[in-house]
Amino acid sequence: MKRCSAGRCLQVVGVAHGAVGAVLYRDVLADMARANPLGSVPDRGDRATAFWFLAAAPALWMGGRLLRSAEEHGDIPAQRAAGVVLTAVGLAGTAAVPKGGFPALAGLGGLLLRRSRRR
Repeated sequence: MKRCSAGRCLQVVGVAHGAVGAVLYRDVLADMARANPLGSVPDRGDRATAFWFLAAAPALWMGGRLLRSAEEHGDIPAQRAAGVVLTAVGLAGTAAVPKGGFPALAGLGGLLLRRSRRR
């Protein structure tokens, strides 16, 4: 049985993050679409929250794609580094936002760390 790719799982998390953000912030996004998009995101407020929530989606997807490449090429140090970062961000995020999706990152990070120690 072929094992699950942590990189592919992280890509799914990225797509899901974008989809959830599009639903949660649909009103704010519609507002932004009607306005001039240049300079329309302030430092704080609903628009800033929506922007940064959605900005994480492509970064997660890209990280997953790079992790898949590391898995395919047997780059254990890269997988271990990804495991450390995902675990740390996942745990810190879970502590700060208990109802968020951060446990998924912690779980993927833990999986990567466990796999990287086996090799």
